[in-house]
Amino acid sequence: MEGSPQAPEGGGQEARREEVAGRPRSRELRSRRAIAAALAAIDGLGEGRPLRLALAASLAEHPGIGPKERRHAAAAVRAVARWLRVVDAALIRGQAPRSIPADRALLRYLAWRVAVEGEPPERVAHDLRLPGPRRPRAISDGEVLRVAQALPRPGPDGPLATDAGGRPLTPPSDPVVALALRGSVPDPFARRLLRDLGEAEARACLRALNQDARLTLRVNIARATRPEVRAALAAAGIDAEPGEGPWALRVEDRASLFDSPPMRGGLAEVQDESSQRVVEVCRPGPGDRWLDLCAGSGGKALALAALGAEVTAWDASARRLADLPRRAHRAGARVTVAREAPSGTFDGVLVDAPCSGSGALCREPDGRWRIDDAAVARFQEIQGEVLRLGAGRVRLGGTLVFATCSIFQEEGEGVVGPFLEVTPGFRMALEERRWPHRHPGAGFYLARLERAPARGRTRLTEHGATR
Repeated sequence: MEGSPQAPEGGGQEARREEVAGRPRSRELRSRRAIAAALAAIDGLGEGRPLRLALAASLAEHPGIGPKERRHAAAAVRAVARWLRVVDAALIRGQAPRSIPADRALLRYLAWRVAVEGEPPERVAHDLRLPGPRRPRAISDGEVLRVAQALPRPGPDGPLATDAGGRPLTPPSDPVVALALRGSVPDPFARRLLRDLGEAEARACLRALNQDARLTLRVNIARATRPEVRAALAAAGIDAEPGEGPWALRVEDRASLFDSPPMRGGLAEVQDESSQRVVEVCRPGPGDRWLDLCAGSGGKALALAALGAEVTAWDASARRLADLPRRAHRAGARVTVAREAPSGTFDGVLVDAPCSGSGALCREPDGRWRIDDAAVARFQEIQGEVLRLGAGRVRLGGTLVFATCSIFQEEGEGVVGPFLEVTPGFRMALEERRWPHRHPGAGFYLARLERAPARGRTRLTEHGATR
């Protein structure tokens, strides 16, 4: 992330309500210790660490800070990672000095609070004054205040709306660069959105991606109904509202959620609403044998099992599945974790393929800086390979579901379309594109493919074999 704004998950989802700009969020404490932890994490980002690791290392170095201070450190580093291009552009407009790396982290934190959050420059400069959250440093208190007062300000439509004097800023003439700067994404990202959505919807899509993800639960319907889980959460002091899908519950405040009886008892799991939709599209029947081919941590495998399927989960990274047996036991689910790539055929195969993660920037805001044309092309090739592998594990008459957490056509329609053209026996039964500004949850592509049964297949009855 040093230098170029197009550089490199987060410290946990911080589900929160947006508040008036300039006012600390009620569950955050902007103490000097909290700011020091935030600056250390922003340093880690500057060294090329993924956000999650940078934040974890910083919090480990500041063990004495309290929960509200930790929340501010997490919110700050997530926001700087998300708005990096805007933050660096604001610092250029504010004529910030070329600085040592430690001061660069301080300046980026400053620019986030003033140019993105709209806080008064004097207040933020006061929070950073010496002796403050970072020493030693090369930039003086007076210079910090000067830069803060010279930074541009946000408007109703987002950052970089006006200069420090309140005069409107003119966006770049190139529509791709203008959108990329406004939404704080790389140019190729913006170019794809303009191609597929047009300017107005592309802007709406980026606004949705630049919000923190809402926390959503999937009710374990093998153990309880949604009203029952909602009532149990309410008894624990946790408000939850039904989501879009049949098993979804949206939770605003996660403070005591994971220690609540419904979560400890396996009545619900955290799962994004688009991920739940993928499972819904699988439509497994009781006793059907399903293979979750790229299972990740196993959330979809557990959801399939809750619907009565006999599930085998496999992932190329065995480490990701290490906790699945414990989670399955807690949920009362039957899931087999395969140690080697499964052979044979199944009634259904789910391929939630590796992808750019362009649809999940709410959860992984720093992921945008790792997405370029080469990365998208590489993922597209991998997705084609794993789709063909999954197709070979589907029995005649079975189901193949393909999904990616991407909003790029190259990682959805551009994979399934060519597959169907060269693979006889499969047909499209359902295709769905979920945009984050139109649907709840992450941006997703999903397709349900059905494999034709054998011609003249024998059907067995209690009276013997018949045609």
